[in-house]
Amino acid sequence: MNNKYLNQIFLYFSIIITLLGCNKKNEDKACLSFTKAPVTKVEGANTALVNQEIILTVSFGCYNGCGQFGNFDEASTGNTTTITVNAKYEGCICTQDAPIRQTMYKFKKSQTGTFNLKFLQTENTYLTHTIIVQ
Repeated sequence: MNNKYLNQIFLYFSIIITLLGCNKKNEDKACLSFTKAPVTKVEGANTALVNQEIILTVSFGCYNGCGQFGNFDEASTGNTTTITVNAKYEGCICTQDAPIRQTMYKFKKSQTGTFNLKFLQTENTYLTHTIIVQ
């Protein structure tokens, strides 16, 4: 009977240790980050009409296979808009390629003029796309 009691205690401890060992840790937050992505190319129209929306194709580099488009940060001064692409990296295990991704940037103005869109490539280096609105 003493041996049976020890076996039951061993079984209970084994079950408890197994259940505690299977506890999923919250690692999702550690595997999500955002970083500035260098713009490599901007394609699209150079002219538009007032209140006409045009769509530019923006190509940007990511540092690994988990990189995707996150969002745009924009800062305007007069007719110049400085645009930063933020890449979103989601995942703990990523391929080590450095892909070029694409996203769409929408442009629309309600007044005429010449507008310069400056896309950040590296610190203090920009790729400028000029659009004339008539």
